[in-house]
Amino acid sequence: MVAYSIISRLKGKGLKFPATTMLGSLSKYISTENTHFQPMNANFGIIKPLDTKIKDKKEKYKMLSDRAVKDIEKFREDII
Repeated sequence: MVAYSIISRLKGKGLKFPATTMLGSLSKYISTENTHFQPMNANFGIIKPLDTKIKDKKEKYKMLSDRAVKDIEKFREDII
């Protein structure tokens, strides 16, 4: 995250990790004003939901993870 931040600043771009990734979700959570803010660990509950409902947790988490990997790869390409 630090390396991407440095590259982003050198190129004059703003750094904002996708909300579909854990880093993006956590950074959005801690930077959003909330009068009842509670610190929390990383968890799938704060990640942007999928477009479709998946009941099987393993399948849902796999789909969330696969989407995050694709989005972070696209993010990396856009930054570099």
